[in-house]
Amino acid sequence: MSKLLSIITICKNEPFIESTCQSVCAQINQNFEWVIVDGASTDDTPDKIKPYQKRADIFVSEPDNGIYPAMNKGISQASGKYLLFLNGGDMLYSDQTVANVLPYLNKGRADVFYGDSFRLFEDKSACFIKTYPEVIQKSFFLDNTLAHQSSFIRKDLFVKFGGYREDFKIVSDKERWLCFVDNGVKFSHIPFPCSCFRMNGVSRFPSQTLRAEKIKMLKEYYPEEMLRHSNLPYLQALFSRE
Repeated sequence: MSKLLSIITICKNEPFIESTCQSVCAQINQNFEWVIVDGASTDDTPDKIKPYQKRADIFVSEPDNGIYPAMNKGISQASGKYLLFLNGGDMLYSDQTVANVLPYLNKGRADVFYGDSFRLFEDKSACFIKTYPEVIQKSFFLDNTLAHQSSFIRKDLFVKFGGYREDFKIVSDKERWLCFVDNGVKFSHIPFPCSCFRMNGVSRFPSQTLRAEKIKMLKEYYPEEMLRHSNLPYLQALFSRE
């Protein structure tokens, strides 16, 4: 029998995977499906997952082609009405997060429910809660995005509009938000933090790759003239060296 919520965790050689597993297994409400997609890790990640693996409804460990192919694999495996991508290193905000979110999903009054996010730094004094606006408009994504770790997405959106684009290696999650907005998907804010997101990771992609992907994605969804002449510092910096 399918659940209302599926939590999808993708990982590969993830040093903080145990924190993710602990946060899932500690939920006071366990009425959800948990799908783990491991990209054939070659370090001790499988050993760290093993004590929690019996809680996973689906566990897959095989080579993949990166973050978004793994997320798409998770989508294909999940049976929940709503999906949460809590990837390796991410954590649910508290042991009551699922219990607090399920009533929103039960009402089903939106296609995407997005919560706030706790930004976690090694320097604890720098940690803060990132809050999001009550109403999401397309202009929001010009220089911002939602945290997929705190977003609960109807699975049928991926059936209708397609999964995460695999031609992007870094920005496909933001591209899906823009696709959803352009297609009239209904967003609704959950007014509390739902996840903890580590801010200390170093991207394995060079900055020029990230910049090129951002420019390509934005040009697909916004008029180029508007992007180049925007007064937003982020866009000015992004296009200044092109």
